[in-house]
Amino acid sequence: MIKNSTPSRLILLIIGGLFLSELITMGIIYLVKSPSYLNTAIIDSFILTLFATPLLYYLSLRPLLKVISERESEIARRQEVEAQLRVQTTALETAANGVLITDIDGNIIWANQAFAQISGYSFEEFLGKKTSLLKSGVHAQDFYKDLWDTILSGKVWRGEITNRRKDGSHYISEVTITPVLNSSNMVENFISIQQDVTERRQAEIALRKSEEKFRNLLDWTYDWEIWMDAQDRVMYNSPSCERITGYPPEYFMENPDLLKDIVHPDDRAIFEAHIVQAHDESAGAINVEYRILAKDGTEHWIGHNCRPLIGSDGRYLGRRVSNRDITEQRRAEAEIRGREQKERLLTQTIHTMQINIARDLHDTIGQNISFLRMKLDHLSGADIQSQADLQADIKNMSKVANESYDLVRGTLAVLQSENVTDLFRVFARYAKQVEERSQTRIDFASHGEPKLLSANQMRQLFYIFREALSNIEKHAKASQAFIKLIWNDKELTLIILDDGCGIEDAGILHDSHYGLKFMRERAELLNGSIAIDSAVGAGTNITISMPYG
Repeated sequence: MIKNSTPSRLILLIIGGLFLSELITMGIIYLVKSPSYLNTAIIDSFILTLFATPLLYYLSLRPLLKVISERESEIARRQEVEAQLRVQTTALETAANGVLITDIDGNIIWANQAFAQISGYSFEEFLGKKTSLLKSGVHAQDFYKDLWDTILSGKVWRGEITNRRKDGSHYISEVTITPVLNSSNMVENFISIQQDVTERRQAEIALRKSEEKFRNLLDWTYDWEIWMDAQDRVMYNSPSCERITGYPPEYFMENPDLLKDIVHPDDRAIFEAHIVQAHDESAGAINVEYRILAKDGTEHWIGHNCRPLIGSDGRYLGRRVSNRDITEQRRAEAEIRGREQKERLLTQTIHTMQINIARDLHDTIGQNISFLRMKLDHLSGADIQSQADLQADIKNMSKVANESYDLVRGTLAVLQSENVTDLFRVFARYAKQVEERSQTRIDFASHGEPKLLSANQMRQLFYIFREALSNIEKHAKASQAFIKLIWNDKELTLIILDDGCGIEDAGILHDSHYGLKFMRERAELLNGSIAIDSAVGAGTNITISMPYG
């Protein structure tokens, strides 16, 4: 109540209090009835002092002291607020970010030095001007409408604005605009805090372009490129990995062990030894080749190259890996090696066949020529024989000459074949020649995958084949013959069948026929077997079996 009293009211209270004190004093004196004036004065003074002192203290001095204390506290608070305001003002004026204060219509009423530096305008140039002074024309009208709708509703707006400096150049600011509300909760002012991020955005754009160029380069490279960091984590995996392995890049990012899991089990030791070596930061470029199993189960050869990545500050950043699918290269190399091996074997086979054929020609033709010379010498030195004996000798000599001719012609057929390692072609060529000079039709067939034979096997089989066809041509009087080559897994079977006159059982059992004996000996040289099934008038079936090894 005292706190709210006016000075006039306090004065009235004091006067009333003094009057009441004096009245009480006079009452007491009257009751005491002291005749002495001195006593009356003493009593009056004592009682007045006793009642007036508390009254003056509570009604005058105490409120005054309280007012003085409140005034001192208020002054102290004002000084504190002023000091705080000076600190805040100094902070705003010296802040690195631009600070702008406007009224509700967007008129600039204050800005700090940082804003002046960012915009290029002095304080005097932008004071009282609208913020539209900074419009760059980059943003659409809807952009500014959304901004104003937000802050006028009392909400904070945050975003990036491209503004125009005094010199006409553009700059990018990160802006936060905060509405200031009055006691009625109405917007009075706006405080805008701006940070110039132009250089940062330009650096980010340059970085994105550089990364885009780098990523496009790696993404479109044909090889499978990987960046492994120092902790062996996959930092980058090019899309080419899916073409090679069947797994997309994200599979390797999510599961780094997949790089090891797809390695062929037989090559895993090679890969693990390489990983140990690659973890040595001092190791240079490393090349290794191994096989992987793709997602579809196919086998691929990988040419793997990895080399260390060192940062500009000398730090070890990991390793760059280049994986190339060299499956076709490996296949081509294997084909070349196989072809070279076949060529060497072919050359050796031809050479061996030439030697053996020359020996056979020398032995057979030499004997025949010796026989012909002896006959010619006999005919030239002997007395004139009878016509029958002379015709018999000439017939025998003609037979021997024909045998020599057939041997030479058949041998030439072997040597002139396009591929002497192809038994089917060699036999078919010779059979064609026999068919051309005889009345026998010869059908030829081959079943199975042909195998590579040695020179000796080729030569001995040819001799057996030639002898069988010679018997069909000269003795069997067959109208048709069937020849079949059967390429089994472990052995080759040659079947020669004709519909000729056949052979007596005794001749088959005791090898009384020279040709049958010759074929049996040749089969034995091949560690094979020969079976002859024949009957007089029912044709002949000859089966020769020969192991490949």
